[in-house]
Amino acid sequence: MRNTWLEEQLAGISEEKYQFIVAEAIKYIEQLEDDNESLQIALEGNIWSPKKWNEKAEK
Repeated sequence: MRNTWLEEQLAGISEEKYQFIVAEAIKYIEQLEDDNESLQIALEGNIWSPKKWNEKAEK
């Protein structure tokens, strides 16, 4: 998880009855982070694509 503060806060929940929820929340957050990173890379690749350099700006 990239957000260390959030990870520390979730890890601080020590009651056994919440451990499944905490573990699933961490998995979900990590998946969102991965999806966001993939989207960012895809968008940057599209913006910086050599094909885009030669296109005329649309008005």
